[in-house]
Amino acid sequence: MNDRCVKQKFAAEITDGEKVDDLFLLKTFEVKQKRDGSPYVRAEIGDVTGTLSCFLWGVQGCADQVTETASSMQVGAVYHVRGNAKTYNGSMQVSVNEGIADFAAPVPPMGLDPEDYLTSPLKGLDLKDGIFRTANEISDPVLRHLVLEAISSADGFFIKPAAKGRHHEYRGGLAEHTLEAARIARAACDATRTEIDRDLVIAGALLHDIGKACCFEEQGLGFAAQPEYDLIGHVTLGVSYIAPFAKRLPPEKAAHLLHILQSHHGPHGEVPCQTPEAWTVHFADLTSATLREAADDQADLAPGTGKRKGWRAGGPVWRFE
Repeated sequence: MNDRCVKQKFAAEITDGEKVDDLFLLKTFEVKQKRDGSPYVRAEIGDVTGTLSCFLWGVQGCADQVTETASSMQVGAVYHVRGNAKTYNGSMQVSVNEGIADFAAPVPPMGLDPEDYLTSPLKGLDLKDGIFRTANEISDPVLRHLVLEAISSADGFFIKPAAKGRHHEYRGGLAEHTLEAARIARAACDATRTEIDRDLVIAGALLHDIGKACCFEEQGLGFAAQPEYDLIGHVTLGVSYIAPFAKRLPPEKAAHLLHILQSHHGPHGEVPCQTPEAWTVHFADLTSATLREAADDQADLAPGTGKRKGWRAGGPVWRFE
């Protein structure tokens, strides 16, 4: 490249067998081990047109270089990526060997155009209005005001992602996932004969992932997960954040709200769902996340192709013509 700050080719334009030599945003990465125990880095890189899997193998026999490089890599920074593109299991990925040296330091931000790198799937959506309108459907005024104040006070709730990867991992993803879960949960209340506390379901759905607002901070052009994301977890952080607000409620209702938050991972969580309200929020959360994962896995495929395992949803995926 003649100018390391000028992007020339975008992710969506890369074809099978092509040599990659351009600038990309580092979205996520993790150090993994090959069967022989040597390290490699699995990363997600991208730009405004999409995301690519990127594997930093390094040069054979230089395991230390891989480890040292990974220790300085920064999510949200732009890197010069030199490697080879190939289609594997229905998706395009980039393998980096000698080019791993370029990951020792990011491209200086001066001269970069953020519009080249930031995807905006939520452009034009007023998530804040949607969330506040949904919260205002809660008939109990104390619970309604609790929800509105808790969300308004949560740092970066409307701009932060919902995860490091997999679903709603982009700017504003937390708010989009929250609104989807609340709408799905509300529809479930209206679609069944179950005697259910609709107010608590809506409140629980709107607050179920609020702990994630404590888990991410802006870094470069993206967001980086903080240690609390893995060390404590967003469920515990969310319950801790909401507990002082919940003291405004009668004790039994406060306990029920906190139970919904604590159990929203259902069978996969530390606390299982024990009320219809908790199950409703769990299934709404799962539905929103799963549909986003499946749709994004499908978007990576060419029409008329499939693969045995999408990396987001973890199961087989197919894209019809």
